[in-house]
This record gives sequence, structure tokens and C-alpha cells, in this order.
Amino acid sequence: MATDPNATATASDSAFIQGRNARLYGKPAESCPYPEGSDDRQAWLQAYEEAGSPEAEG
Repeated sequence: MATDPNATATASDSAFIQGRNARLYGKPAESCPYPEGSDDRQAWLQAYEEAGSPEAEG
């Protein structure tokens, strides 16, 4: 598999990390940029919810 030498994707680009960060920075769940039914939306919303749980606050 060839990789694109111009690709600059990082972990912070993942839908999961974006959802977690949205919650931590006080954005509403409705700000999820991914379309209904997509895997990215599911990951974003899961991370958003987990970031607000007491277990996540450690």
C-alpha cells in the first residue's frame, strides 16, 4: 500500500478525538460535522458522550 507523501493526517484528525475535544471545549453535540448514519458520526458522538462521563474525569 502506497502512502501519500503529502498526507498530514494526525491522531487529532480522527472523528473520535474531534468529538472528545468538542465536549471538553463546551461545544454542543449538535455541532458534530459528520453525516447521519456515518461511522465517523458514531465515533464522534461516542467520544463526546464518554468525555462527559464521570469515569472520563478520572
